[in-house]
Amino acid sequence: MKRDKLLDCTLRDGGYINDWNFGFYTIRDIIKKLVESQVDYVEVGFLRNCEYNRDKALFNNCEEIAPILPKKRGNTQFTAMALHNKYDVSKLEPYDGRTIDAVRVTFHDYDIDEGLAFIQQVKNKGYKVFCNPINIMGYSDEMLLDLFKKVNRLQPDAFSIVDTFGSMMKSDLQRIYSLAEHNLDKSITIGLHLHENLALSYSLAQEFIAMKSAERKSVIDGSMLGMGRVPGNL
Repeated sequence: MKRDKLLDCTLRDGGYINDWNFGFYTIRDIIKKLVESQVDYVEVGFLRNCEYNRDKALFNNCEEIAPILPKKRGNTQFTAMALHNKYDVSKLEPYDGRTIDAVRVTFHDYDIDEGLAFIQQVKNKGYKVFCNPINIMGYSDEMLLDLFKKVNRLQPDAFSIVDTFGSMMKSDLQRIYSLAEHNLDKSITIGLHLHENLALSYSLAQEFIAMKSAERKSVIDGSMLGMGRVPGNL
């Protein structure tokens, strides 16, 4: 059985509460404590076209990320998220193993091809890549099957089931996971990102763990105290 992994997205999704203005020392301390807690992945914030402010979890490149990362990483890997149309990927340095390990790329159902092309560019720079389609509840079964074919050709490290608006019920998760399990290449990790609008995120995470294939790698997103856009995250 492959162990389910945990990704903490406090500094990224939690930033919708405070405009990502956590403060430089708080950002460093949160990351340090998460590493000490042996969290598998820590998402340090957004890669975005922005005016750099060291107190915010928003970054133009890996050079700006480097000062917040601890010297001792343990087994933790670091990620950042990029919305393909809000970040110029030419700013991203080639992967060198010193800062983030992976980039999670988001896109909408109306710009899938642009999002996947962005993923390929990030992959070409040597990073692990997570495919995070926004609002998967808005996809029909036919749309999902078409997306899975395209994702399989791209071979990202992970594909996430993202319940952007917190509208997912148990039957929705079962349907979407079954489609993903049977149509995504077995080498691709399946992720789960939940919001708390229906107060179901914890029970859905338990359901996901119970239903998933023992042979499939998985990663579940969560944030400290559920910090995120009201009413929060898992």
